[in-house]
Amino acid sequence: MAAGGCSTRKNTAASRNYQAFITRYNVYFNGDQHYKETLKEMESVYEDDYSGPYILHPAEAYNVPAAPQPTGSFTRSIEKAQKAIQLHSIKKRPRRTPGRRNDPEYRKWLKREEYNPFLHNAWMMMGRSQYMNGDFLGAAATFYYVSRHFSWLDATVTEARLWEARCYCALDWLYEAEVIISRISDSKLESKLLRELHSFVSADFYVRSHMYDRAIPHLSEAARMASKPQKTRLYFILGRVCAEAGRKKEAYQAYRKAGSGVGASYRARFNARIKQSEVYDGAAIASEVNALRRLTRYGSNRDYLDQIYYAIANLYLSRGDTVNAITNYELAAERSTRNGIDKAISQATLGGLYYDLGQYDKAQFCYSEAVPQLPDTYPEYAGMKRRSDLLDELAVYTQNVTLNDSLLRLAEMPESERLTVVNGIISRLVRKEQEEAENARREEYIAAREAAGEQMEISGSMAPQEFSLSTDRSWYFYNASARNAGRTDFQRRWGSRKLEDNWRRRNKVSFAFTEDDDSPYEQEDVSDDVSLSEGTSHSASGRGADDPHSPEYYLRQIPLSDVQKVTANDVIQDGLYNSGLILKDKMEDYPAAHKMWDRLLTRYPDNVYRLDVYNNLYLMYMRMGQEEIAEQFRLKIISDFPDSRYAEAMSDPAYISRVRGMVAEQESIYEQAYADYLSDRNLYVHRAYEKMAEDYPLSPLMPKFMFLHALAYVTEDRPAEFNEVLKTIIERYPDADIAPLAASWHKGMNEGRRLRSSGTNARGMLWEIRLSNDSVALALGESGKIEFRLDPGEPHYLVLLFSTDSLSPNQLLYDVARHNFSTYVVRDFDLEVMNFGRLGMLIVKGFVNQAELNHYRALLARDVAFSMPSEVRPVEIGKSNFEQLLKGAGSFDDYFRFIGEETVRDTHETVLPSDIYPSSSEMYPPDTVFSDMEPDDAEAEQ
Repeated sequence: MAAGGCSTRKNTAASRNYQAFITRYNVYFNGDQHYKETLKEMESVYEDDYSGPYILHPAEAYNVPAAPQPTGSFTRSIEKAQKAIQLHSIKKRPRRTPGRRNDPEYRKWLKREEYNPFLHNAWMMMGRSQYMNGDFLGAAATFYYVSRHFSWLDATVTEARLWEARCYCALDWLYEAEVIISRISDSKLESKLLRELHSFVSADFYVRSHMYDRAIPHLSEAARMASKPQKTRLYFILGRVCAEAGRKKEAYQAYRKAGSGVGASYRARFNARIKQSEVYDGAAIASEVNALRRLTRYGSNRDYLDQIYYAIANLYLSRGDTVNAITNYELAAERSTRNGIDKAISQATLGGLYYDLGQYDKAQFCYSEAVPQLPDTYPEYAGMKRRSDLLDELAVYTQNVTLNDSLLRLAEMPESERLTVVNGIISRLVRKEQEEAENARREEYIAAREAAGEQMEISGSMAPQEFSLSTDRSWYFYNASARNAGRTDFQRRWGSRKLEDNWRRRNKVSFAFTEDDDSPYEQEDVSDDVSLSEGTSHSASGRGADDPHSPEYYLRQIPLSDVQKVTANDVIQDGLYNSGLILKDKMEDYPAAHKMWDRLLTRYPDNVYRLDVYNNLYLMYMRMGQEEIAEQFRLKIISDFPDSRYAEAMSDPAYISRVRGMVAEQESIYEQAYADYLSDRNLYVHRAYEKMAEDYPLSPLMPKFMFLHALAYVTEDRPAEFNEVLKTIIERYPDADIAPLAASWHKGMNEGRRLRSSGTNARGMLWEIRLSNDSVALALGESGKIEFRLDPGEPHYLVLLFSTDSLSPNQLLYDVARHNFSTYVVRDFDLEVMNFGRLGMLIVKGFVNQAELNHYRALLARDVAFSMPSEVRPVEIGKSNFEQLLKGAGSFDDYFRFIGEETVRDTHETVLPSDIYPSSSEMYPPDTVFSDMEPDDAEAEQ
């Protein structure tokens, strides 16, 4: 009787207190304890990326795939919260008390949607657990629900709004977060919990918005009130933010607090000490450098030497001592044992110094090793990637010049001197191999000693260490215990070795796999006998021309015949010309470009590139404003090459004016041609191309004009001309950005694929986009036959189509999610965003059938808080049909056409009597209703 009187179907003082008590101690307590323990472990064991993006809490890393991922699952806490809500929620309104109907407070109380006085804690625990699990959108919806349905609890509403803003920050929805933060006044922050949460959310928002000066006071307050692991983390980030804002003294103090915090790991203390040196602004750096050098003596820092030398180099660089800075940056790369991001950062910095000094070969080596190791989110990554690509392109030509120049010098030497040089190369190779072998033996000896000590600690047990794998959804390498156990076992077996290719081999220089090689990791012994005068081979794997320890290996590469020498000189000329071109046009290092071309003209006065060199030098000096020097090269072109097109053009007194206005005119012509294309004025597109081909044949915009010229042939149904223009683009402009796409289309045409046009250029640009990443299929409209079927009883999707150029997918996602969680309390719909070129899709999943989807759309239309943007086209589609679209690389235009066919058939069956008219399948054969027939098929039909 007592239990029945206190059930959730009754709403009395006794039932409310009883349900609150049961909720708190039978369900909530267990979930809350699990939440606290899992959170403590997550914050303690998470290994921060101290040079990566700002992550104020480990849970935020879920939205940064490149960052280390946290461990721990909060699913049990979510389940406990859901259980509390499902079993102990009191929705029934209480029996009215006579005489209180005019009491405003009583009337507000009657309008509540929840009468369990403790249940809001379960909702909050569910939202926090969703956040810590990485479900930021679900957590934001939960907190939004709390703020709407528990409005009488001011502190809870404020806390929920702050957590909602925190979710938006984790999603990088900064506008939504700013709106919430700006509406919470200081008077609402009544407790320490709310003040700490407000400081954290404000700091997170301002850091993500790059407003570092405004973030510093909030971040400092959040760090002061945070728990031990979070205190270290936030003080470290505070140091980085202060350094970014140029406040080095504050950054130095923040790093000091991060490194001296109670419970800070050795890794955190070490990185804080290194960061302190980066922001050190004292007048004398000798004491700081000496302090850092002392760190290199400790064995515990053996794996951190790259960071130490990098910090020393930064100190020297901050004082303008480039020589010592370069020396220590080189030591950082040389002493690195992890070959990770720390080495990459030092090499990138070193590459930048070499680049500024004009030592491009050394800069290319540094960037080629550094850039692949850096994440895309690293500051100025895009600039470093472009610079690395340019240096790679330049290195091809400069290395060709250096190699062939050296080979030609060797060819001119007497045979005895030539052999002496070759033997010197072999001698250095053998010494290097011996040093590497000695280092390998030393590392193995040290590792064996360490392993022996570890074995003594575990009482001589030879059993491998046991450890439990991660049971949550984190990757193996994010499990600290599993990773540490694996590292220990590896070092016990193999020793402490560098992370490098062929790490098992002592001799890494000469190495090849053969079909009958049964042991590719077999160690090779290096002979101590270095008798080079007799041409002795020192390789255990082979002899002769393929052995780098044999003189024949080097002698056969030397150009001794006249034909070989001519070829080598041609390679040198090509390398010098193209190196100068890259230095002038892409790197804008005009002195270096002039040096290359001057070397070409001096060494090869009658080279085939002379005219182009003169023209480039003329344009280069005109751009530099040195018109007198430019005039010398103009006169050389006119006198030495009077019949050339350059001489003819430069004889015009208005040539300079034409050159200066040429770029603007070309861009204007292209803009007009593109507008004509979108307006289906293909004749004007072809005329614009012809004008450019006649007036500006060397324009860098010519590939784009030709491509637009080709596309205009598509809607004119002229496949032969389309294919011919594509072929011309590939042949003339193989390095153009449009060339790969043109090549794939040209290949598809040659394989027999046909053009498929909608009849206009602009129509179908969105709905006819194919749901595929295959560029050939996208271009040629090629897809397999898709069999659609209408089944109202199968699961359905609501697909909101839009152009990514005209609508923000994040805003649409937010609006739909807000409608779902404010309209449905129990139901949960999956939201997924997909993009195919300009076509964006927001897919709402979870409808059992079409009738349920129609009901959802009716509620969506009645929601006054939701307004469907005019740019969005809602599409109802069955799950199987949508999967067919993706699998068959179809377009929504295909589906719309199918819906039209079905509408004709349904109308036929409904309106025309079956006893008088044939069935729809007889009257409308397959593929004849609204179908795009090929010309041959049309003739057959006639």
